[in-house]
Amino acid sequence: MKSGPDEDITVSPSAIRLLLLLRGSEPEGSGRTEQVTYMLETAIAMGILGEGERLPRESAFSAELGISSITLRQALNTLRMKGVITTTRGRSGGSVVQKPKEPSIEEMRHKLRQTSTEDLRDLWDHCAAVAAASAKLAAQRADEQDIEYLSGLAERFSSSATAQERRRADTRFHVTLGVAAQSSRLTASMLQIQAELSGFLWFDPEDESSIAEAIGEHADILRCIADHDAAAAASAAELHSNTEMERVIKQRLQMLMMSQEDA
Repeated sequence: MKSGPDEDITVSPSAIRLLLLLRGSEPEGSGRTEQVTYMLETAIAMGILGEGERLPRESAFSAELGISSITLRQALNTLRMKGVITTTRGRSGGSVVQKPKEPSIEEMRHKLRQTSTEDLRDLWDHCAAVAAASAKLAAQRADEQDIEYLSGLAERFSSSATAQERRRADTRFHVTLGVAAQSSRLTASMLQIQAELSGFLWFDPEDESSIAEAIGEHADILRCIADHDAAAAASAAELHSNTEMERVIKQRLQMLMMSQEDA
């Protein structure tokens, strides 16, 4: 959401809880400050911390994250230099989330070319397993409010005007399946999976057939959850993940073939 200087709102407690579930997704070998920077930057890119939202004050925020104020201050400084947040000082000051930088199509294509088919398949196999388990439990445990929220995210995906909006809505839809399943472990797993795979999705704005296919698959998952059909919900979620996987692998192979023809 976009807000003016006097309209920004504080990040919600639910967003903080999702942020904490991103722990463990950081690159191996990184230091504490780098881990916190990665966690915050990934949460902003995924839309967990939204544009225009004000972060809690440093003392409260560091306590919520379970880190020292110095570590948080260093991480925020890095994010400021990247333009991910802006900070004003004083009694009414604080750090506000900015619109995340959108990677270029070429950057995303390069990332896809550099990722092996085996790694993509392994990542999506993990995604399918977690999505199926989440959808199954959501069909058993979700209430009307959960289903309404999932429906809103599916509609946001359908009406997205940009690839970035579409990726963020898709990410939140899948993460919210874990929330509706009332499982913090499944939610954390899906958050970490989406942090890895969202960069491979929806970078072709003209791929209307794939977008329509995903809209239909989201609707199938929602219908099964609303009907409390756990087995069908699991199958629909697994099918959706497998369809995404095959689409991305096909895109990668097509790009490699084009590169060989141009060589």
